Amino acid sequence: MDAPEYIFQTTDYRGKEIIFTKAKWEEKHFRHPELNKDAFIKCIERALAEPDEVWEDYEDRRRKRCYYKKYSGYAKVVVFVAEDPCRVVTAYEIDRIKETKYFDLKRVR
Repeated sequence: MDAPEYIFQTTDYRGKEIIFTKAKWEEKHFRHPELNKDAFIKCIERALAEPDEVWEDYEDRRRKRCYYKKYSGYAKVVVFVAEDPCRVVTAYEIDRIKETKYFDLKRVR
């Protein structure tokens, strides 16, 4: 069995390994064309290593986290943290930190 190809493999601010697979990139890059820009890919790597904020995910608070880094707006990276290594679920540009509107969500960093 072939090993999966990665767009990147990095360590987040907690010291946890995170991968962004080529297969996930192929699934998401048409819907989120910013994923085709090298500068955006570098920004999402920085968002994982040095996030401005990290929040619980609205849809799956126990198993996903939303990492944010300032970009032209923000780069948002949703990560499945319940596996080792953790995996990027999606990443895209957004104009605000959406989770702040949900009072029951916890900011974890």
